[in-house]
Amino acid sequence: MDQTPSRARHPAADFNRGLVCSNDADAFASLLRAAEAGCLRAQFLVGLAYHTGRGVAPDCERAAAWYRKAAGGGDSHAIANLGVMSLLGQGAPPDDLEAYTWIQSAVGLGHQWLRPALEQLERRINGGESGDSGRILASVSPETPALGPCTQPGCDPSRCEVA
Repeated sequence: MDQTPSRARHPAADFNRGLVCSNDADAFASLLRAAEAGCLRAQFLVGLAYHTGRGVAPDCERAAAWYRKAAGGGDSHAIANLGVMSLLGQGAPPDDLEAYTWIQSAVGLGHQWLRPALEQLERRINGGESGDSGRILASVSPETPALGPCTQPGCDPSRCEVA
């Protein structure tokens, strides 16, 4: 008989537990288990936790690594936050061209809040504007989307009890 704990076999259950935990460290631990098991939205949230220091020590390099995993699966919020990180030099030196690529993709995926940054970056890349990245994104910070229960394909909702 399989003795594997339910949470190890069902990343959506860990994801959902992470959403309702009142303790940030416990929420992070649940989301990390789900992310390691391949839950795309959990991968984004683990990146966000590392980026903002919620439930875990801030670590921009780990944030970027988790965002890249989520972005590879098509998570538009991870794509947007990678653009912000590239522009501000969080986790790596600032890179206008990389930032432009990520932000252009994010805007194309519906993240219109980044359009002013995209336009300013384009002018700067084309030599029409100089200045620091902080001015471009003065009012922009990592995006946190509204979240609900996991809707990953193949998820059996009866196994995703919220603790």
